[in-house]
Amino acid sequence: MKKLADDWITQGSLDFEYKKYILLAYLQQVGNSFEQHKLYPTFAELLMHYNNAFQLKAGKQKLWKSFPKELTQIDLKNFRMFFESKIEEDHQLKELEDILDFTIDSLKSHITIGKDIFDEVEKHLIIEPVGVKALEENEGLLLIDPQYDPFYHIYQYRITIFEAAEEKFRGLQTVFIDKVKKSIGTTLEQLKIQVLKNIRLVSNYSAFRVVAMQPYPYEETLLPIVKRSFSGYLEHNL
Repeated sequence: MKKLADDWITQGSLDFEYKKYILLAYLQQVGNSFEQHKLYPTFAELLMHYNNAFQLKAGKQKLWKSFPKELTQIDLKNFRMFFESKIEEDHQLKELEDILDFTIDSLKSHITIGKDIFDEVEKHLIIEPVGVKALEENEGLLLIDPQYDPFYHIYQYRITIFEAAEEKFRGLQTVFIDKVKKSIGTTLEQLKIQVLKNIRLVSNYSAFRVVAMQPYPYEETLLPIVKRSFSGYLEHNL
């Protein structure tokens, strides 16, 4: 899928029809991806482009409001004054505003579709601990268990805390370890012990299984949504 440049709105001439053509061509590809339930990285890109357009529109309005104005009318009854800009809005600014309005509306509708897919996938996830939980849960094992897949996808996870502007943020780092074929004769607790032994980690690590009930593209949809859901689960259960 061809990406849309971060500065596609301001790049080149500000021609509404041309920018509309570029955006609709991109959104057609987005629609094709969503029809296949492929969410990432497309969904994250949509949010980025939406935020860029929204901030650009806010900046444009702020710039326009800063131009000098003159008093044109006084309403003594309602104690109101009316002002009119002393500068006519430039054609390029008007063209930019039309582009931004169309862009924001178009992106918003596709973001809604992407969010519906996200919510549908997340709704069919089950997160549960494997065995006895350790006292320290900032590190451990994550077993992704798609019910339609004969393998467990095993990751080592670590919760990271970083501070910015007097606020603390949590992040989830994962490292892929292995794919292990499911076996009726091997319990999840046994699998956990075996994996920890293979990678030479202490056996009192916590481990969690995420069961995916419905089939979705693994790399583009299931994996990133599992990570986000699991991060939220840990935040509310640690």
